[in-house]
Amino acid sequence: MPATSKKQYKFIWALRNKYGSKKKAPKKYHWVFDDEWTDVDYQELPQKVSETRVMKFDEWLGQI
Repeated sequence: MPATSKKQYKFIWALRNKYGSKKKAPKKYHWVFDDEWTDVDYQELPQKVSETRVMKFDEWLGQI
């Protein structure tokens, strides 16, 4: 799942720089070292995600 905004992209790189490797990072941050998160063009990303929507599980099932 690639980064969806510039803010998220910067957060991922901040964590990568802070810990240096997957081995040194806490278990909850191991995902930031997967290449799939940064396999996007930074210039094309929005500054931040414009729409956040929290939905109930039943609504989500209805969209599938």
